[in-house]
Amino acid sequence: MVKSIFSFFLIMNKISKLVALLGIFLLLAFVANAQMNRDSPFLGSKLPRTDDQNMMGQGQQSASPIMISEPFNNQAVSDLSISADQNNTNCNQVSFLLTLTASPSGSTGYQPVKVRVLENRQGTPTAVAELILLMPVTGGSLHETIGFSSTTSEMGGSRTNEITVTADPDNQISETNERNNGLTISATCQS
Repeated sequence: MVKSIFSFFLIMNKISKLVALLGIFLLLAFVANAQMNRDSPFLGSKLPRTDDQNMMGQGQQSASPIMISEPFNNQAVSDLSISADQNNTNCNQVSFLLTLTASPSGSTGYQPVKVRVLENRQGTPTAVAELILLMPVTGGSLHETIGFSSTTSEMGGSRTNEITVTADPDNQISETNERNNGLTISATCQS
């Protein structure tokens, strides 16, 4: 009888420890989930506001508050263009303005746009950065500055670095004009 009572208390002790561990795990998961749902400084700065964020378009509804739109058909629905900000560009940082014209009326949400940065390293274009920016399908512009590690700046002396920025390099967005998605900027490195 004493032995069975002792065994019962040992089992209950193990169960209580397991329940306590599970409670701690759930608490940590809750805190992590709450942190992930907050706007981070990285994501929050990339989300331009739109006037109409309701679900009345051709968008898909997901668990996320960000909605990615689908075009009504495969026809070109908007135009994406990129222009240089030469004043804020140097040999290891490129600055540009990305503009998306409005999609057809009724479209809502955001269009993901891939941007690739290449540095001309000794005559060979080398990818130094790639990121996805979210542009409102209702149209708008986004000013972006991307820094990267440049081999040209490490060489010392005054050298010129050629930087190429391409928006939608894989042509995933159906556009009215595909020829205005890239630019090449020359920047001087000072040691």
